Amino acid sequence: MNQATSVGGVRKISIDEVKRLIEKGKEITVVDSRSTEAWGKSNVKARGAVRIPPDDIERYLAGVTPDEFIVVYCT
Repeated sequence: MNQATSVGGVRKISIDEVKRLIEKGKEITVVDSRSTEAWGKSNVKARGAVRIPPDDIERYLAGVTPDEFIVVYCT
């Protein structure tokens, strides 16, 4: 079942859907947008994720092409 919802043109998906997409070979860029403090305190790091602090996320996404599949997460 697809649990995706759309908010302001941004599609929200569950971690299970992300896993399914990766298993199917979908090329995904994972962006960890946690603050420096939150990232430093956590022992959970997504393998291969690009770390972009919250204040820089809009600038990063401005350079993304429409065909790229970006998953942004924070805690």
